[in-house]
Amino acid sequence: MQKSKFVKLKMPTMPTTVGELIHSNQFLKFFSITTLLLVFMAFGVIFVLMTKEPIVITLGPDGKAIERTMLPKAEDQIREGIKRYLEKRYQWEPSNVIKKLKESEEFIHPKAINAFRNATANVSTFSVEKVVSQSIYPNKIEIDLKSNKAIITGDRITSIQGLKAAGNLKLELTFESGSRTKENPWGLYISKEREE
Repeated sequence: MQKSKFVKLKMPTMPTTVGELIHSNQFLKFFSITTLLLVFMAFGVIFVLMTKEPIVITLGPDGKAIERTMLPKAEDQIREGIKRYLEKRYQWEPSNVIKKLKESEEFIHPKAINAFRNATANVSTFSVEKVVSQSIYPNKIEIDLKSNKAIITGDRITSIQGLKAAGNLKLELTFESGSRTKENPWGLYISKEREE
């Protein structure tokens, strides 16, 4: 009889490797699905935050929060711009008439600026030579947004060499909107002016 030989059997490595790969594959699948869910949740949070209005807290000079107010009506803004224009154009004295009329040019439409300068050149010369001053007191400013006109009624006081005369003021201004500047923050430009 033959002697029995001891043969050492090698365990096949392939099934063990495949088992380890399957196990690590399951782990990678789980990790990928978890990461994908986290990405979708992050996109959801980002979308909600993007569609939400930002919280803006405006502080005044004293450090207190300023309450939100409604936007002013267009008529009110135009009325304030016209008041500033009237103050520059129609309230002057011999000492500041040239300066005031020059400042009122900020409210004149660029197409009408030459006609305005021609019309006011005589006013400034007459005011300086004859010592004339003028003040107006508008009682009513009616704004018509459809026709872009403003009708101003009130009183005018003119002083010629110390003698004062009062009269009625009736003025019709045709206006247009344009770019806003530091001197004209309303963006109000007068294109035509008619006095009665």
